[in-house]
Formats: sequence, C-alpha cells, structure tokens
Amino acid sequence: MNVLILGNGLSGKSAYSYLKNKGINTKFAKEDDINGSTILNEKEYLDRLFSGLSFIVTSPGIDRENKIIVEAEKRNIPVIGELELGLISTKGNVIAVTGTNGKTTTVSLINYILAGQERKVFLGGNIGTPVTSFANKTQNEDIVVLECSSYQLEKIEKMHAHVAVILNITPDHLSRHKTMQNYITAKFNICKNQTENDFLLLNADSEILMKYAPKTNARVYYFSTKHKVVGCYIKNGCIYFNDNQKQKKLVSIQNIKLIGEHNLSNILASCLAVYLETGSTEILKRVSDFHGVEHRIEYVQAVGGISFYNDSKATNIASTLVALKSFKTKINLILGGSEKGYDFDELFANLTPNVAQIAVFGQTKPKIIYSAKKFEFKNIYSCDTLKSCTKLLFNLAKPGEIVLLSPACASFDHFKNFEERGSVFKKIVREIAESETDEPQIKKETQV
Repeated sequence: MNVLILGNGLSGKSAYSYLKNKGINTKFAKEDDINGSTILNEKEYLDRLFSGLSFIVTSPGIDRENKIIVEAEKRNIPVIGELELGLISTKGNVIAVTGTNGKTTTVSLINYILAGQERKVFLGGNIGTPVTSFANKTQNEDIVVLECSSYQLEKIEKMHAHVAVILNITPDHLSRHKTMQNYITAKFNICKNQTENDFLLLNADSEILMKYAPKTNARVYYFSTKHKVVGCYIKNGCIYFNDNQKQKKLVSIQNIKLIGEHNLSNILASCLAVYLETGSTEILKRVSDFHGVEHRIEYVQAVGGISFYNDSKATNIASTLVALKSFKTKINLILGGSEKGYDFDELFANLTPNVAQIAVFGQTKPKIIYSAKKFEFKNIYSCDTLKSCTKLLFNLAKPGEIVLLSPACASFDHFKNFEERGSVFKKIVREIAESETDEPQIKKETQV
C-alpha cells in the first residue's frame, strides 16, 4: 500500500506518523507539486506521481480544486482528509462542533466540563491537535470532542458524530468555497451520517441556520439565549432543559467568567451536549470556573488605565462584531490581515457606536478603508504593522478605554496563523507596559 500526503504542516506530519506506525509506505508530495509549479499537465509526470498509489491524505489547508486532487479523482484514487483518516481508528463517542464562530471556546468548555467525570476525554481537530495523533489511544468508553472547520468537513464520507453541534453560520471562507451555499453544505456534513440514536444541536437564534436547517435522521434539539426551545434555554440566571415532556434545571450561570451574549450561546450548546452525552447535571457546575481560551476576547493587561484585549481569533466580520458587542466602554480597534474574499461593508454598517478609533494594517487595508469612507467613519488610521497599530491606539486612547485586536481577517499576510498574531500582540503590549516613554506614533502614521 502506498499513500501520498498533501501538506507538510501539523496535520500532514501527524498523518504521516499514524500511517508509518501501521507499516504503510507513505510519502509527502513536494511543495512544487501542491502549488502546481511542476508541469502537472504532462501525462508522463502524472503517471509517475500516481503509479501504485492507494489513496491520498490531505491537510485542511489544501484546496479541493488543487490539480493533484482533481486528477486523482479523475483516476478514481481515493482522497481523504486527515480528520476522517483518524476517525477510522477512533473508538468511543464523538461530540463534534462546527460553526462560523465560537467553535474553539465551545469545544474547550465541553472538554473542561467533561474532565469532571470518569470517562477519558480526547480533544482535537481544528483546535490544533490532529485526530491521527491520538486515534489509536482511544477506547470504547471514551469521549472524543472535535472542533470541525468547513475545510475539514468539505468532503466528509464516513465521519459519524454521536452529538453534532452547529453553533451559527455567517459568510466566511468564500474565497475557498466560492458560494455561500457551498459553505453551508460543508458545515452541514457534520450530521451527514447520524442515525436516530444520535443528537443534532442547532442554534435557534441563527437566522441562516434556521432558514437552511439540515435534513437529518438524528434527534434534533435547540439552544437559545432569547426563547424557550426544545433543548436548552435561559431563565432566571439558570440553564433549563426542555424535552417537550418536562422542564429540568441544569445549572446556574450567574457566576460565569465568560463575557458577551455570544458566550452564553456557547455555554448553552456546551451544557446541552454534555447533558445529552452523560445525563449528569452535577458536572455542569464546572461551567462557572471556565475562563475562556487564548486569543478569543482574552484580557491581556492594563497600561496607564487602558486595557488591552487579544481577539486574534476573530478572522471574520461576524466574529469581530460579536467582540464589539461584548464591551460597553470606548473601543480602539485594530483591523486587517489577509484576504478572504469579502468586502467590509457589513462591518461598518453594524459598527457599534462605542468604537472610537480604528487602526488598519495588512493586505485588506485598502478594502477596509474603502468601506469606512463609504459609511463615513472618520477616525481611521493607516498603519504598516501590528506594532505601529497598537502603539498608535495606545497613544490615542484615554484611561478607561480599551485597545482591541479583533482583525476580522485571516493572518497569513504577516503571520503564520492567528495564534502567532495574538502572541505578537501580547508581546507588543508587554513592551508598551515596560516603557511608556516610547515616542508617540501618531505623527508617523496616516489618518485616512
């Protein structure tokens, strides 16, 4: 058996080790092959590349329109994603979570709550731990919690989740999926193979999700911060479960640490998933001790009365709008990054009135500035780097205000990923805290 792996990142390397440990002859595709710079249209070259190949494993970042994948499918050579490859050997019940925003917070909270019971829990997927890295360690009584991106769900064939959660759907990754319908279809693949013994959990407050609700054989429950639903809802500071026969109080959320209504939705989804999986209300008390995840509306520190928040994980407009609605005080906002195929009209059309100034950098800077002018937002500054944005806004901000990195863009123009972007931001803040005597940056930047 011979296997070709496309992508030499974390997922690809994990898949390589997984297959090699099974005694399977495995190799990585060359970077030139993946990028199409090799002469892929020559039959002799393609014949040599695919000779004796049993199947191809792809990392999430490899586009399904990649020439190697297209040619492999023409030749009936199976193509499988790393997530689904790992699930072939995974034992135990799977709780899978997808959505445009909130995935990482939700799976992290589910994992945190489940740590309070005896069954072993594995957390992986898009959160940064490949399924192939732990698949062979799982047992039948275990629980596997997965964060699933649209890239990972794009070509799912056999993945089966006992509990599937769709948090929300808003426009994202359209440069990859081309149309909103393609993006929605990819997300809905999370429940593709569910049976009547499984559960599908849907956000009743998501307009798109309710309009295009997936067809499923699973038992469907809902969660809502606004209405009483069949599933979980909020009443008098507590989460209640309703199954159309009885209502049951699950847990109080009066002392939760997470801020913002979006996190109430994530908490509802997490508690509903855990309750349906375990039947326990006792372990749900752990929800009040959860402090959130790094890079998602993460408090960094205060300098001179100005608080810094790291929301580097906000890689789309909807996520940034959620962050803005989480604060009542004045916000000095950092936007910009790499292109994802949309304009920023939606952001400025819904900008909260507490946004005082905006500093912009990165590949998308011209598009953001264009939308800002279109909606007559005047306090916007053009900067060259994240560092100059941060220092500028620190100099402009007043005590009691915040400086928020919530870019509404991917990070790949300046950084390896959103984690690196967030870590660099926190380092910049530490530098500011160590030396408040830095030369003001206002005169070095351009107000647009």
